[in-house]
Amino acid sequence: MEKGVKKSSANLAKTNFSERNLIIFIILVIIILIAVFGYFLLFYYKICNDEICFFNAIDRCKKVSWIREDSQASWQYKITGIYGKTDCNIKVKLLKIKQGTIDIEKLQRREMKCIINKGSREYPEKTLLFCNGLLKEGMQEIIIQRMHNYILQNLGEIKQGFSGI
Repeated sequence: MEKGVKKSSANLAKTNFSERNLIIFIILVIIILIAVFGYFLLFYYKICNDEICFFNAIDRCKKVSWIREDSQASWQYKITGIYGKTDCNIKVKLLKIKQGTIDIEKLQRREMKCIINKGSREYPEKTLLFCNGLLKEGMQEIIIQRMHNYILQNLGEIKQGFSGI
């Protein structure tokens, strides 16, 4: 009789072991599914190959990434989502300066976050009013420095202009 008891307790132990393995397997599958879903929700951006794709994505605030190449610089844009009801969040990064002065080179690899209207056909860096970040600050510093230099170089002409008032 003890043999029967030993066999059933051994079968019970095997059954518990199998159920435990099944539960662990299900938990692992759930964790993997959550990780994959989280990746697509947080980190996945569709890649746009042209301006049309990018501006169409702005119309709907769809998560896309686009690299714009022009004669002066390479810019990376990432639409990160909706802001309010009528605006989109866009991350702008200056990847590379191709043409310009040395003072602009320090802006390479800097980023800023911008809010632009859905349906806008302007690049965020053209209007810095609704942007913030190191790239914006650097661009403003350069603009202010250039204005300062211009005023110093043309101080005589500016003084004559004011004397006529």
